Amino acid sequence: MIAAIRKNPKTGNWEFDYKDLQGKRKTKKGFKTKEEALKAQSKLTEELNNGICTIDSKITFREAAKTFMRLHVEVNCKPSTRDGYEGYLKNHLNPFFGDMKLIDITPIMVKEFIKQKLETGRVNSTVNKYTKLMSEIYSFMIDNDVVNKNPLARIKALKETKNDKIRALSTEEVQALLSKTKQVYPDFYPLLFTTLFTGMRQGELLGLTWDSINWIKGKIKIDKNYTHGRVGTPKTNKIRYVDMSNELAKVLKEWRLACPHSDLDLVFPNSEGLHFDANNMLKRRFKPALRRAGIEEIRFHDLRHTYASLLLANGAPMKYVQSQLGHASITMTMDLYTHLLPEVNDKCVNLLNNIVNATVEIQDKVLRFGT
Repeated sequence: MIAAIRKNPKTGNWEFDYKDLQGKRKTKKGFKTKEEALKAQSKLTEELNNGICTIDSKITFREAAKTFMRLHVEVNCKPSTRDGYEGYLKNHLNPFFGDMKLIDITPIMVKEFIKQKLETGRVNSTVNKYTKLMSEIYSFMIDNDVVNKNPLARIKALKETKNDKIRALSTEEVQALLSKTKQVYPDFYPLLFTTLFTGMRQGELLGLTWDSINWIKGKIKIDKNYTHGRVGTPKTNKIRYVDMSNELAKVLKEWRLACPHSDLDLVFPNSEGLHFDANNMLKRRFKPALRRAGIEEIRFHDLRHTYASLLLANGAPMKYVQSQLGHASITMTMDLYTHLLPEVNDKCVNLLNNIVNATVEIQDKVLRFGT
């Protein structure tokens, strides 16, 4: 609430107190007349009520980021997105920019930040996430008349190499991994089998419930995602259906009889019937299973890449792979997985030779006919 207007006995000017969007108490000073102060107070009250108060030029990046998180992220973004942003701010952006005034940050400073992060070992894609968040904060502040320039407007994103980290298992490695896991970790085998035969993400597997499986149609509905201790929507915020093969259906039916009882109706609960902790699953099951199968360590997400690459290697259309994985566009699917098919490329490289050979044979026959 804004306090009443008062006259400063020392300066003779009029002033009033107010709380900004972050709840911090501030004072507007320097009005020569009471009427000027009343007019300014009225305008400020309207801006505060609309949530777009123009904060004075002293606002720091830390304060702007806090406002952005409270008024935009908490209202419009998923909890997992909010958690990620908080980590970027706490560990990277605020230590560098936090105490700087928002209007004083320049493109040179941003480039210095980028250089330092790269020198500490951060990859291009990670640094791009930091600068993208920073640019979003500035855009929010510009839209709400707090600042009028974005120092990141002309800074190009670093070139990313999306495929560098992709590691897809071969058919032989998949067979070895499944065989060893079934033998040593039978409680983990159904989850592993499911991700290798559907390409489901880790959070989608941990949030999967039995009522999402249609045994008659052979479909699994992906409508939940369990991550950071919360159940939310899938990554794309869209429900999708993935095909369930006969072998997968057989594995899941057997698992349903053996899995721990869960009031949450979870397909892959922990021993107490609650959501499986992702880190615990990786540490106690996934990584040991890889070691026992003699496979070098990979990310759990690489099992999704494995599913896609094996489908393509066995002749599945790219459009089908896109649909199963839930990619927004087929371009994304092609960019990610085409390079994983060298054996397919090798088969295709000489396909046109037959056309050339056929042309030569026809030409030979025409010449002989004319003689």
